[in-house]
Formats: sequence, C-alpha cells, structure tokens
Amino acid sequence: MPIQLHVFVSSAKHAIHSSVFIFQFIAFHFSPLLIHFSYFVIIDVLGFVSLISLKPSNPNYSPRHVDMFFLSTSAVTVTGLAPIKMEDLSSYQIVVLTILMFLGSEMFVSLLGLLHEWIKENKHDPEDSRVRSVTIHDESQVEEAILATQSTNSNGLEKNCLKYLGLVLLSYMVMILLVGSLLVFLYIAHVSSARDVLSRKTINTMLFSISITVSSFTNGGLIPTNESMAVFASNQGLLLLLTGQILAGNMLLPVFLRLVIWALRVLRITRAKPEEFELMMNNTKAMGFKFNHLRPKLQTGFLAGTVAALIAVTVILLCCLNWDSAVFAGLTSSQKLTNALFMAVNARQAGENSVDCALISPAALVLFLTMMYIPVSTILLSVQHNEEKDGEDHKDEPLKRSLSLNSMLSSQLTCSAALIMLVCVTERRSLSRDPLNFSTFNMIFEMISAYGNVGLSTGYSCSRLPHIENESICQDEPYSFSGWWSDQGKVVLVLVMFYGRLKGFKKNRS
Repeated sequence: MPIQLHVFVSSAKHAIHSSVFIFQFIAFHFSPLLIHFSYFVIIDVLGFVSLISLKPSNPNYSPRHVDMFFLSTSAVTVTGLAPIKMEDLSSYQIVVLTILMFLGSEMFVSLLGLLHEWIKENKHDPEDSRVRSVTIHDESQVEEAILATQSTNSNGLEKNCLKYLGLVLLSYMVMILLVGSLLVFLYIAHVSSARDVLSRKTINTMLFSISITVSSFTNGGLIPTNESMAVFASNQGLLLLLTGQILAGNMLLPVFLRLVIWALRVLRITRAKPEEFELMMNNTKAMGFKFNHLRPKLQTGFLAGTVAALIAVTVILLCCLNWDSAVFAGLTSSQKLTNALFMAVNARQAGENSVDCALISPAALVLFLTMMYIPVSTILLSVQHNEEKDGEDHKDEPLKRSLSLNSMLSSQLTCSAALIMLVCVTERRSLSRDPLNFSTFNMIFEMISAYGNVGLSTGYSCSRLPHIENESICQDEPYSFSGWWSDQGKVVLVLVMFYGRLKGFKKNRS
C-alpha cells in the first residue's frame, strides 16, 4: 500500500510538472493571438462536451450536437445567441453556460493576461531585485551603474504595478458579482411580479440571480428564460440593476477601474506605494501595452462621454419612433423610458432584450446595427500626437503602398461582407421560400450581432410566412433567428463569433 501511494504521488507530481512545462512553453513560445484562440477553442470544446453529457430538464427534448456546439460557442465568445429554448436546459447546463460566459469574458481574459505578463517579467528578470557589488574605475562606469540601477528600479516598479493591478481587477470583479447577485436575489424575493415569473417557469431564484448577474457583467447575454428579459419588462428596478452591471463590466470598465484606483489612492487603505499609484494613474502609456483597459485621464473622459452620447441618441430615437407602438404596449411612461435605456445599453454589447426587436422601427434597427458593429472602445474625440518625422514618412511610403491590398483584404469590413455573402449562399433556399423572415436585412442583422458579440436578434415569426405555407404546421419558437438556420449556416455563424471575439486583438496585447 505505501508503495502504491508513493507511485501515485510521484505520478501526480510528474503530471503537474509536465502541465506547468507545457503551459510555460505555450505561453512563452507561441504568438499571443494563437494563445488566445487556443484558449477559447479549448474552453469551447470542454463546454460542448459538458452540455452534451448533461440531461436537459425537458425529457422530450433531444439536443442536437450542432445546436449545443453553437450554444457553447455563443457563451464562450459572450455573444448570447441561443438556437434553442433556454428553459429546456437543466440547472446543471445553465451552470455550465454561466461558467463559460465567465471564463470567456473580457475581464477574466484580461486578468489572465496580467498574470501571464507578471510571470513573464519575473522569468526574464529574476535577478533584478538582487544587489550586486561593482568596482568603479572611471566616470563612465559610474554613469552605467546609475543607468542600470534606474532600469532595475523601473522594472521592479512595473512588476509591482502589474501585481497590484491584477489584485484590484480581481477584487473589483468578485465584488460586483457578489453584490450584484445579492441585489438581484433580494429584488426578486421582495417583488411579487418578478418572483411569480420564476415560479411559473420553475426556475431556481438563486441560480437565476447568479446566472443573470454573470451574464450582464460579462456581457454574455444568455439568460435562463426563453424570452430573455422581456418577461421582466415592467420590473424597472431589475432592469436598472442589470444596466449598471452591464456598464461596469465592459463599456465603462476603464472609467470604473480608474475611479477605483483613485479611491484607493485617496483612502490609503492598501500597501501600494505612492510611486506605484503615480505610474498607474499618470503613466498609462507604460502600463497600457500590458493592460488595454487602463487609459489616460483625458481618453477615459472621452470614452465616458461617447458611451453617454450614444446611449442618449438611442433612447431618444427609440422613444420618438416607438412610443405608442406595440414595442412598449402595456407599459407606463416611466417603464417605457427604462426599457428604452435598457435596450440602448444592450445594443452596444450585452444583447439582453426587454422588448421584441422584430417590432422596433426600421430606423432604430439600423441604429442598433451600427451600434453593434462599432467596437465598445470607440471614442468620438481623441488626442493624437504625431511623433513621426517627415523623413520616416517618406521612407515608409512605398511599403504602405505595397501593403495596401493586403490591408484591404484583411480589413474587418471586407471579411464581414464575405461572411455575409457566404451565409446567404448556405441559406439561399430559405431566402427564396420565406423572403419575409429570411430577408436580407434580418440576415445582416444576425451576422453583425454575432460579429459584434452582442446577441440581439429579430427572431422568427410564422405570421410572416407566405399564405400557402402559412396553412402548414408552423410554431413560433422563442429563440434567436439563427436557430432556424441550416447546419451549414450555423457553422458559419460559429466562425463569425470567434472572428468577432478576436477582432480587436493586437500584437502588443498580452
């Protein structure tokens, strides 16, 4: 028995050391883009296997593999498109989707990037903190020693800032998730209309509170109800709670992160040194290449102004064009404003809908399309410093001309147009047989929603079928429009979701 235990312990140590070696080899020898793509694919495959292995809550429902893989990809890429009815899934499958949204969120991936950068700094400079004696012979050696000491101190300061920034981000993420889940749970427990919805659908209140908080904070968009947030359209408090979580999780993350660091600096409740705060607050250029959510003060203000302006324009347009329409039917004036605000925020990234997108006016849908396409980090104003010399500009001009064709072919707009044409080919039969549901605009809307990792969808309605086919059996299903696509079209959409998740990737991103 002791021999077997010794063999087991030795095998476990060997497996751990091998895993660490493989991780370090991949992390330090492969390109960051390949690392990110491999991470998402591995998590996606594991999530798909987990979803297939677990039984759904509906015994009459037999999930198709392509739908489960589509759903897993939608969760990992925080897109939010659902090709099936969410209420057919079991509680364990909802837990799996919640974990996938958390692991694939921008904030968690950024936290892993900070950890990777900190490990790399410690590996490359293991002797920076050691004090070594040198013999000085002349003044040049004195200057070299001073420069070397300053470089060592600078590297040590950056490493401390990376470590502290990671702890701040982790604490921020845990605090929002815990407090957000608790507030949602308390709201549902004290508001009978919200509690009755979950009771009628036999959804566990605690599971719903955690899942919807993770979905909102990570901008995942997958909610345990079939109708997303439309069943809670009259619950203004719940919609406002989720709106704050959505903004704090992605769009205004640089703003909130800077406010948290500033508050910690003023309150002095941490062990961070003043020079570390100075580097993080006023020298974001040195930290920005390692954490792209930390922006300069002026740029952070422009970002907040851009988010507020786009939300205001969307709310005004929604209210002006849909105030007395079926979009806000049965809602009071304050509830209409709350739902308009909720939809305006979700059109940028999260994709949780409290109204039927198919009923929204075409002009507002075009605005939604634009909002989904532009990146979350877009700012209306920016300050750029031209540090390039004229000689260097003329020197690089031939190279820019030679690479212009490659830039055009690899541009996001070109790739998006090519993928839209491809999916129109895969769905050509539905386009000709059902032109109202499978209209060109609905196809583009669904593709841009997947590309922007948003998750809004116009859905499918049997009432839009031609009269001849309307007589046949057709049942409206409460899931995304892409759930009616062919398997080939769903595979293309999976590629679009991956492409959209990595569209903002840069080579200098850790």
